[in-house]
Amino acid sequence: MTADHDTGDDTEDRDGERGFASWTADTTARERIRAVATTLSEPRSVEWIRDQADVGSWETVADELSTLAEFGRVATVEGDDGHTKYAPNYQRRYFDELAALINDHTRRELRDQVAEIQSQVDEWRTEFDVESREELESTLTDAAQSGEETRRRNAVLRRWERLADDRRLLRHALELYDDARSLHPDASEQTDVPERLSQ
Repeated sequence: MTADHDTGDDTEDRDGERGFASWTADTTARERIRAVATTLSEPRSVEWIRDQADVGSWETVADELSTLAEFGRVATVEGDDGHTKYAPNYQRRYFDELAALINDHTRRELRDQVAEIQSQVDEWRTEFDVESREELESTLTDAAQSGEETRRRNAVLRRWERLADDRRLLRHALELYDDARSLHPDASEQTDVPERLSQ
């Protein structure tokens, strides 16, 4: 550490080092591999995942990734260099998220989330005087608009797109709720049963 680094940066570096040490001390190598591999946003090589998971053995990483692929937790794709890369199994991730919504929430809670999303979308429609995401997107090229305002609208557009995905997931959760809950091991203990039967 050179003398020109201030105390704040030094403290931040030490905090980061402690956090990284905790990550490796509190988890096994295979747990870290699974944590990295199942949250990827794009295909990655064994070496990249090994580095992110801080695992010394390339063979251990390759073996764990092979197991995850076998059980459908990740997908394999051929990279431009001819080597196998690993990507999220988006279908599996979607169904996992769907199951979590159904198992961890009542119908009323899911409907409340849908209402919150709709309220936020209504605010944006009023604020920007648009009816849809597509219409908001078309305003990004307005030459009279400041760069700051364009960036702000672009950020809102990204949030709007994410909320659209969330609403679609919530809609599917509500459509499948009764059937899925009846298959849950603790379904008979759920306090939401009377509400669901009244729908």
